[in-house]
Amino acid sequence: MTDITNEQRAVWAAHAVLQYAIGKEGGEELYDDPETVLTDLLTDLRHYADRENIDFTTCLDRAEMHYDAEVTEELGNAFGLRCPKCGASDEIDICAYVWVRLCPDGTDDTAAENGDTEWTDHSGAKCCACGFGGNVSDFSKAGGQS
Repeated sequence: MTDITNEQRAVWAAHAVLQYAIGKEGGEELYDDPETVLTDLLTDLRHYADRENIDFTTCLDRAEMHYDAEVTEELGNAFGLRCPKCGASDEIDICAYVWVRLCPDGTDDTAAENGDTEWTDHSGAKCCACGFGGNVSDFSKAGGQS
């Protein structure tokens, strides 16, 4: 895991957007709302990519993949779930349906031909770090402690 947080990445991006706005319009602040400035920047980056013969769509796809990996890395699980009470992400138990193979000595979840494990937003979930319990839908993808 890297020591760089997604908050730091967002700060760097905000700096880049501000510098773009200053360079384009002058002044020392955003000339429009951040969404409009970001849209203008992305549009101009596409013009830049065209000029430099860079596949812009490939860059966007790669950026999406990097973003997903960075969010997952910071959240601590591949599902982006975090406890709404304590913020833990690596101690969440979920009541799931799992296929098992019946064996002479019981069951084996690794031997089943269909090794799927499935749950829904309505499946039970518990944070083993703080004891919070509810449904999977209660464990927000954004994380946020309440």
